[in-house]
Amino acid sequence: MIKILGDIEDLKKEISSLNLNINVEPILNIDLPFMENQESFTLINIPFYHIENNRNLIFVADEKTIIYSPIKLDNLESKFKKLLKKKHGESTIIIFLILKTVLKNYFHEFERIRDIMNALDLNPLLDSIEEAGKELRKLTDRTEGLLQLIIELKEKEVEAFDTTSIAFDYEMLNTETRYALERCRSHVYRISSLRTKSEMKSNKELNDTMKKLTVIMTFLTIVSIVVNVPGTIGAIFGIPALSDAYFEAHIVGLVTTLILTTALSVLLGYLYWRSLKLKTGD
Repeated sequence: MIKILGDIEDLKKEISSLNLNINVEPILNIDLPFMENQESFTLINIPFYHIENNRNLIFVADEKTIIYSPIKLDNLESKFKKLLKKKHGESTIIIFLILKTVLKNYFHEFERIRDIMNALDLNPLLDSIEEAGKELRKLTDRTEGLLQLIIELKEKEVEAFDTTSIAFDYEMLNTETRYALERCRSHVYRISSLRTKSEMKSNKELNDTMKKLTVIMTFLTIVSIVVNVPGTIGAIFGIPALSDAYFEAHIVGLVTTLILTTALSVLLGYLYWRSLKLKTGD
């Protein structure tokens, strides 16, 4: 007997009617695919992406199979119609289609994350990279859990799920899940590459800022030297005792010396500025 439910309260009632002490709420909060195989029942939980009811719970006990899922299972694939007539055929098909739909859902999530990473290749923002990395690691963990679940379902031979009757399709599902997992793992390394790009971008921006500051400081230094000429002259001739005692007879030489040294400082500053090959803007 198979019951497909879409309401959590109905699920609780059905499980409690079997006189099994199972609390459904903590199970639905588990974020990774897993299977609990006991002597009296088998419990399978598989999380989903981007659906309001984002959990698939399959409960198998004796001759009763309870399925709590947002997946529409009304129209079973035509190629499995012959299997429906066999014992446990319907439950086998339904569980298989849930697994297959979950894998497809994980593929769509991978493509969404990959598109984000493609955009980050052009503009590597560190916060966005870390967020994409977090989502990718979560997807990788879920895909690993799904693969482990697929392997365990075959090894433990759950009565309501006859893998021998869908051997080829189940092997294809196994292969596709392994492929999805490898794609996820390969893109985990791509996150490291994006982090490096982000650091390089930050270093370039920092270097550009330092160059602009160097231009400003060089300009201010030259200006300060030029401004010092009248300041120095004013300081000397503003003190009569100093100017009369030492510079009265050499006023022209003093001014000429100050002008020449200032001009030399400006020239050397300009040559230094040119040697840096700095740009004041993009």
